[in-house]
Order: sequence, then C-alpha cells, then structure tokens
Amino acid sequence: MSPTERRTTALRGPGAGGFTPPTSVAASNPCLNCGTNIQLEFCPECGQREIDTDPTLREFLAELAEEFLHWDGKLFKTYRMLLTKPGQLTMAYLEGRRVRYVSPLRVYLSCSILFFFLSTVAPRQVVIDRTGRPVAGGIVQVGRSTPQDLAEIDADARRGSAPSRFWKSHMARALRDPENLQHDTLESIPKAMFVLVPFFALLVGLVYRDRRRKYPQHLAFALHIHAALFLTLSVMLGGRFFGSPVASGIYQVLFIIPFAIYLVRATRKVYPGSAGQTVWRLSAACAMYFGAFVAILTALFALIVLSY
Repeated sequence: MSPTERRTTALRGPGAGGFTPPTSVAASNPCLNCGTNIQLEFCPECGQREIDTDPTLREFLAELAEEFLHWDGKLFKTYRMLLTKPGQLTMAYLEGRRVRYVSPLRVYLSCSILFFFLSTVAPRQVVIDRTGRPVAGGIVQVGRSTPQDLAEIDADARRGSAPSRFWKSHMARALRDPENLQHDTLESIPKAMFVLVPFFALLVGLVYRDRRRKYPQHLAFALHIHAALFLTLSVMLGGRFFGSPVASGIYQVLFIIPFAIYLVRATRKVYPGSAGQTVWRLSAACAMYFGAFVAILTALFALIVLSY
C-alpha cells in the first residue's frame, strides 16, 4: 500500500464525514521511524516524511531528485548570498531566517574542506632559499638539511642542558625526513584553524563589546567570514600555476585586496558603524588573531617535532 493509500485508509471509517474515531486512528497509520500516527505528509513527532518501504523505481528517482534539487537550491542561495552580499547571510541567521540557508558551521566546514583538498592537489611552487637549496613553497617551508647541518645538530644534542639536548635530538630526527615534517605540519593547520575560528569570534566580541551581542552571534559571523576566506584562498591557489613568483604574487594580491574590502563591508553590515571605526576595530582584532595563529602553529610544530 502506498503512503497516500495508507493515509486515506487512516482517515476513512464509520464516523461522521467518513473519519475514523481518534482511538482507531491512533494505530492505523504509524510512522515507520517512531511509531506516532501520521495523518498528513510528515510525522508530527519526529518530522520524517511518510515513506513506502518498497518503493518503485519511479518513486525512488522522484524522491532522489526532490532531495537533490532542494539541497542544491539551498546551497546556491547560501553561497550566492555569502559571496555577493557581505554580512547579509549572518544577518539572516541572526534574525531567524535559517531554514532556507545552510547552517554557518556546514558552510565553514565545506569551504575549509574544499580549500585543504585543493591545496594538496595543486602543484607546489619551488623556491630557492638563501643557501641555494630548493624548498617547496607554502605557509610552512622545511628545507633539506646538508650532512654538515645534521652533524652540527647531533653535536649540539650531546651538550648543553637536558631540555636543550632533548629538543635538539628530536629536531635532528625530524630534519632527516623534511618531506614528512612539512606534510605533518601542513596537516596540523586545519586543527589550528578550528581553534582560531571561535577565538576570532571572541576577539570580535571584545572589540564590539559595546554592541551587547552574545557569543553565539559573534561565532556565526566568524564562521561565515572564515568560509569566505577559504573560498578566497581556494581561488588564490591558482597562483601556483604561474611560472614566475612575481606573477604569482601579483595574482594573489588581486584577491587579497577584495577580501579586505569584503571583510570591512561584512563587519559594517553586522556591526553598523563608520568605515574608519570598523577598520580600527578590525585591525585590533586581526592583529591579535595573527599573533594567536603564529603561536598555535608554533606549538603544533613543536609537538610534531617531539613525535619524531
């Protein structure tokens, strides 16, 4: 029996107008998920749609198309607003208009996953350090040490204080495998960012403490800003395809400036104020944010070295 037939049967009976008395209805059309009686299309208790446990191929494809088109439409509206109307997506969330858009956390996670995936598959530019040795470019750069460098570190590891010997012995082992050291360090950056997003929300709350907003509201703003940041960084990865470091740098600057403007506009939308006041407050928050980023990345690097 199809869902429509089950629902019709549940509402048909000997009562006036053809409706079954409540005592009979209660057990006539149970939700397959929680057992609550369904008289309409969705369960009033758990929200699951009334389904057929043995659907035809046509019903299966129709349900798949409906779910995909609904989700796809939600994604399109969310990212279009995120990119074209700075701060408006956050305002929609804060004002309670949430069903039509993807949640801030999902937006952040999808954009961050996209960036870190693209950063692993995009070709890395090779730069030459001051000693003339090639080093893979990126946020973290670990050059290949010469045998003389490693011998010097090994010698240092045998003298000095106990903490110094302990650290240098691990560093010597880590530098013997620079590719894995750089790989492990790069993999730690998503963990650092996951900590830094709520920290950025705390900083925004600090510089805008006079607005009396609660922390979850600052967090929604921080998630949307970082999602836009990751999308910008994803596009900036195209600079790796340039053969010239100068051309690559110019390409990346072309996206850094628009993102800075985006950040100011988004902030003014959520926290109304003059452009000068917004820039001043954002500068203070970003300076503390950058300091925290360097500190967390340094701590993670130290932990990685100590694991060798």
